[in-house]
Amino acid sequence: MHLPGAAAATATALASGVLIPLYIDPVGGPQCSGWASLLSSIEAHPRMPFYAIINPDSGPGGANTQPGAEYQQCIPILQAASDNVIVLGYVASWDADSSKVSGVTQDVNTYAGWDAAYRVDGIFFDQVSGTAADFSTYQSFVSHARKTFDFVRAMATIALNPGTAVSDTAYYNLADILLTAENFFDDFSPSQLSLGSSTPASKQAIVLTDGPSTPPTSLISQLVTTDEVGAFWVTDDTQANGQNPYDTLPSDIEAFVDAIKAAQS
Repeated sequence: MHLPGAAAATATALASGVLIPLYIDPVGGPQCSGWASLLSSIEAHPRMPFYAIINPDSGPGGANTQPGAEYQQCIPILQAASDNVIVLGYVASWDADSSKVSGVTQDVNTYAGWDAAYRVDGIFFDQVSGTAADFSTYQSFVSHARKTFDFVRAMATIALNPGTAVSDTAYYNLADILLTAENFFDDFSPSQLSLGSSTPASKQAIVLTDGPSTPPTSLISQLVTTDEVGAFWVTDDTQANGQNPYDTLPSDIEAFVDAIKAAQS
């Protein structure tokens, strides 16, 4: 898989990588300790594609603002850890709610207006309806994001999160990545995925929560070796009973990334 975007991957990038909801404060300091285990894994796996989604304040924060000092310091460190890292800015799209369209555009503009030293590589649109009725709205969102980011950096990466298989496969032509399964680990089966010529596995990502504390090697083998999806992520953090499953990194992130790499050996 060729990684799109300004931080384009080298020719040696692996086909499948990881997509990380990095909704954790980097903390700052010399080691960016909030992201330390991820940074260590990236440096240990220079051929692994890493899509890291940051979410400083339910998006980028207020209109035309710059991120906090810790993000200004740590985003460049994250981007420099490997040629195969792409940092995406989180934007809620509210299932194309017409009353919130201006807020979506504002968030994209704010990310694009960040200083070049710590600007993100593209946008991760969350809460995507994936329906034919809303396609034109998402086409507008993506077109605006690409046009806005192309002005400040070449070839922005765009990801969409419907969280399930989209009812309109035209969405695959809009984005570089679609998160087509965001679910509890125990509720997911690869059979839920739609894989075909109009729904290419290489553009699909899967994110699972409430997972095991050790890498699920059989599932990784199915998704990465057999299905050849673009990216996979599983965390043992929990969302049961309304908890936040993205407030910590997995307890054994290094073993998980190792397993993704091993499945492609």
